[in-house]
Amino acid sequence: MNVYESLKALSPDRVLALPRQSQESDWSNMVLPTPLTWTFAVDPDALWFMCALPGGGRSTAPPKEFVEGLWEEDVAEFFIKSPNGVYQEVNIAPSGAWWSMTLDGYRVRRESPVKPEVLHLCTSVGDRGWSVVAAFSRVSMEVGVTPHSLLHVSGMWYQEAPNYLSSRPLQGVAPDYHHEGCFEPVAIIPCSD
Repeated sequence: MNVYESLKALSPDRVLALPRQSQESDWSNMVLPTPLTWTFAVDPDALWFMCALPGGGRSTAPPKEFVEGLWEEDVAEFFIKSPNGVYQEVNIAPSGAWWSMTLDGYRVRRESPVKPEVLHLCTSVGDRGWSVVAAFSRVSMEVGVTPHSLLHVSGMWYQEAPNYLSSRPLQGVAPDYHHEGCFEPVAIIPCSD
């Protein structure tokens, strides 16, 4: 999975201008009306995450609050896994509510996780979907993005039934965003500043 690296501080506009990766269908192979698209970038201080996905209308979480359980409504998520198997999950709701958890193994929550510092978080909800641009302090993340990391982007889009969105949906496997097969190796790509 591509991660753009800048030697200078990035801005939200610069992150939005970077190339995006995408997934056209959900976990059950249903074509999405709006693809799941994303971009990761790092600068000296921040880990940036941009994501656009269908939905956005189902979100009751209070704006900008740290709230667990965001996956029960429309949500964008990313996971960063280190070579030793420790991984960090970050969830962001259309309202701007967010949550993070560090896991020491498959679905094994860390007893005292450190809450990352949000440097920027902006969401936008439209008729065809919603998007988020967020930046987290790199030093505050318990699992960092390195050339040896693995990444996974996911989300939930609720209609009458939930749609499971994943950058790497696994055929023949029930939806499980923590499944090791969903994670992809990082490819660091220098930004032209």
